[in-house]
Amino acid sequence: MIQHLDTADYKQMLWKNGAGYTIELARSEGDSLDTFDWRISMADVKTSGDFSKFNSMQRILTVLEGVGIVLNIDGDSEHLKTLQSAQFSGERTTSCRLIDGPIRDFNLIYHPEKWRSHYQWLFDSVSTEMFSSADLIFIFNQSPEPLEIEVDRQVFCLAHQQSLKIEQQKALKKLVLKSEHLKQTCLIELTKI
Repeated sequence: MIQHLDTADYKQMLWKNGAGYTIELARSEGDSLDTFDWRISMADVKTSGDFSKFNSMQRILTVLEGVGIVLNIDGDSEHLKTLQSAQFSGERTTSCRLIDGPIRDFNLIYHPEKWRSHYQWLFDSVSTEMFSSADLIFIFNQSPEPLEIEVDRQVFCLAHQQSLKIEQQKALKKLVLKSEHLKQTCLIELTKI
């Protein structure tokens, strides 16, 4: 099944710790923030503060917009500027300090004992061709320019912050990502263990 997700399809929800709001792009089945196996989301971080804990989960966070943050994970600091990423355990004590004003971040949270992930950003203006047999393929366009994606000869066009969600049963998919401008595209592949 292939879904072209517009920003109107995303769901806004309160953070687990109640300190802000998450824009949920997609997630596995599960009725609460304690029962999903994976989730892809964005969050507008307007103040410095603590992150919610997600026990038994792995997190990958990328700064989408804004100057950046200082991420503090169990006392270790990491500076993240726009379109830089960090990976950390959801169980760790994590907070952030805004460097210069609010940011928007992009997040993958997943259960590493149930799913294997491949998370990458593509930054180029050439056509990118790849094959994937992942159970879930998720493509997110951060570029202000449109991104054209061909999936097994079916063509989709993603505007800024739109997504393509491909769920399949171990079939091999051919993907071609085309843009006349510099791509800022996140490709997530999740495979059941």
